[in-house]
Amino acid sequence: MTNWKVVTVALGLALGWIVGNPAVALGPAPDPQAEVQVNVARVEGLTEHLRNYPRDVDEMEHLAALYVANGCYDAALGPLARALQLDPHRRSLWVMLDSALRHLGRQRMSDEELVLRAMEFRKALERR
Repeated sequence: MTNWKVVTVALGLALGWIVGNPAVALGPAPDPQAEVQVNVARVEGLTEHLRNYPRDVDEMEHLAALYVANGCYDAALGPLARALQLDPHRRSLWVMLDSALRHLGRQRMSDEELVLRAMEFRKALERR
């Protein structure tokens, strides 16, 4: 019976220590520098893929989503504009474009600006 008391006390102390120090329970804090490096690597990988497959709308959407997730709303406009040129009926692209514009404090984007952004994005892929 005394072993149960020891185990109970040990569990109580361990629980108190974990609750008192949440870092122990959660593990080490994520390194923001490592997260940035991962995102940069993902962007580079997607742009390299798009250089080889310049009509891959799915990957353009993924690239734009990555930009939006990291708060780079202006950078997301290029891949979104080009993807919309290739697939204007894809609703998810229009929704993401509206969201990016809202975050930029804009209500809409003209067709001319969409064409210009798409052309700039396409040329940027060709330059690299």
